[in-house]
Amino acid sequence: MLKNRKNDLLYLLNIIEYIEKIILYSNSFENPETLYETNDQMNYNAILSLLTQIGENSTKLSDETKNEYSYPWKDVVGLRNRIAHDYTGINIFIVFQTIKYSLPSLKEKAYQIIQEGISENIFDKSELLSTKESNYYSHIDFKKLEFEQ
Repeated sequence: MLKNRKNDLLYLLNIIEYIEKIILYSNSFENPETLYETNDQMNYNAILSLLTQIGENSTKLSDETKNEYSYPWKDVVGLRNRIAHDYTGINIFIVFQTIKYSLPSLKEKAYQIIQEGISENIFDKSELLSTKESNYYSHIDFKKLEFEQ
């Protein structure tokens, strides 16, 4: 699919969904070692996979969106590349720091872009409503995306 700003809505919703799942999979862990060792690394491996998907969806965002909304997008994609190409060499402390300190701001940025995109009629409200009804997007707080139906 060509990079078109109107398509950014689904990529942003995916990013939020993946972040919420990462928070769910990691919120009971106080340190990176425990996260890494628990459940035979199942939570950790799931988180790495979701971080990869966040980076992948970030690469699909339009240049217009990335230019208008300042965020270290290259770092998001860089982490994706690092995980995808050097899976065993990933520093668990960096992953833990990313979860605790970087993902909350990325999530808020994604919500902001969607809210403004809806209010400025860049994104299709009916598309957002259909995602709200989808089981796939079950971790998104649609109340944060207030708009008139």
